[in-house]
Amino acid sequence: MSIVFIISKLFTFLVLPPGIFIILFFLMAFYAKKFRVVFFFFAICFYLLSNIYIANSLLRPLEQPYNKAFNDKIKADAVVVLGGENTPGSANMPLNTDPSKRALYGLMIAKSQNIPLIFSGGALNGEESEADSFVKTMKEISKYLAIDMVFSPKLQTGKFVIVTEDKSMDTYQNAKFTKKKFEDAKIENPTIYLTTSAYHMKRSILLYEHFGFKVIPNATDFKVGQKRRSVWDYFPKMSAFLKSFLALHEYAGLLSLKIRGI
Repeated sequence: MSIVFIISKLFTFLVLPPGIFIILFFLMAFYAKKFRVVFFFFAICFYLLSNIYIANSLLRPLEQPYNKAFNDKIKADAVVVLGGENTPGSANMPLNTDPSKRALYGLMIAKSQNIPLIFSGGALNGEESEADSFVKTMKEISKYLAIDMVFSPKLQTGKFVIVTEDKSMDTYQNAKFTKKKFEDAKIENPTIYLTTSAYHMKRSILLYEHFGFKVIPNATDFKVGQKRRSVWDYFPKMSAFLKSFLALHEYAGLLSLKIRGI
């Protein structure tokens, strides 16, 4: 390991966020005459949440129960894919990374089982919806990879078609408006393959079951992998901080559902 590599790593960890914020909080805790305990507390919190071991420990209980291969022995009426962020105006594939993984995995399941795929995701402030970005992304895939895709405004059972739901703003509305699609197709108690990011699956199942779905979870987009760790993993990383944010957001969502009796 060269000295240049080590210096480069230290510079990245200690000068760029979140490392620089941790250092500043520690300095404020050392030099401030008041609120030292508060500054020290924030420094410790920033470090822990930016540590990959802590981040993975927070995410693992959310993901691990759903780290299973697809079981084609259990049949469903449709695949439901939950949306995520998009980038309107992108030159290609405007659906962002996480929802793109969900969409591709859902597409593979729907095609292999010859059943409908419903993609659920709306937009804020009249922007391009996640559903619209999904359609654009799927059309690009169809064009360049020669995958036959059929788009339909209404749910049609017993065959592969792609249906979108573009009004929902959150997971609760994903489930609510998706249920309306099944009701319009005269399916009262649907069984679905639910496809979303693994960390988001537990909360999604609770909400879809709340609306009367029988849910077969098929998670993708796993954030916690199996890899050999090094001494550099004890340094703060923005990627670890983002993982911690995802986990804490899900735990807050689960607490909210419990309070609401769902």
